[in-house]
Amino acid sequence: MANIRISVNGLAEFMKAGASRQRAMLRNYKFQFDANGHKRPQIVRYSEARAAIKKFHESGNDMGLLISAAVKLQKKEAAEPDRDSSRLRDNIRAIESYATHFGNSKFQIIDSPKPVYTHGTVDVTATPDLYVDDQGTPKIVKLHFSRTEPDQDHINIVLKVMHEAVTSCGINVHPRDVIYLDIARNRHYTGAKLNKRLKSDIDAACDTIADIWPKITQTTGN
Repeated sequence: MANIRISVNGLAEFMKAGASRQRAMLRNYKFQFDANGHKRPQIVRYSEARAAIKKFHESGNDMGLLISAAVKLQKKEAAEPDRDSSRLRDNIRAIESYATHFGNSKFQIIDSPKPVYTHGTVDVTATPDLYVDDQGTPKIVKLHFSRTEPDQDHINIVLKVMHEAVTSCGINVHPRDVIYLDIARNRHYTGAKLNKRLKSDIDAACDTIADIWPKITQTTGN
């Protein structure tokens, strides 16, 4: 039987949620098709911003690429104001914020790994938004675009899982070089000084997921 798969953000949300919310989350992961066999839509809200930032660094940090990406989205929103307008504005804001706060970063893109942290029968996917060389030092970067300020516990869980995942892939990255960038607020977090008990808490959460998973059914009453 295949392992249970959950994203690193999903795990962090699970660990902060109450029992009812936890079961609802796992149901969505377990049953990705509805009762009629239709795949549930997977909306990646900041896909354009992530793609623009990656191209920006791949180009050798050509600021013109970020500007043109934002302008392109502005034109798209103007042409179809009643379709996806809010999401497009969020991507424009994210690109502009990155250009303002992190446009001077000298990142060079490295082919991104797809690390997974495995505990028991649970696989936690931890693919970074950026895997970069920063003046000779490899760094793993997670980008947070939302206007909502991220919870510190959530950040810590993401950083810890990402470091454990890349280490298990044989990538030698120091905890201080696993980075969480809060784009909107110009904040920079690293995994350098995380609580040593956090890994135990993460593993306990994975054990809980494995215990609950077989009991989750597609009906909303369970």
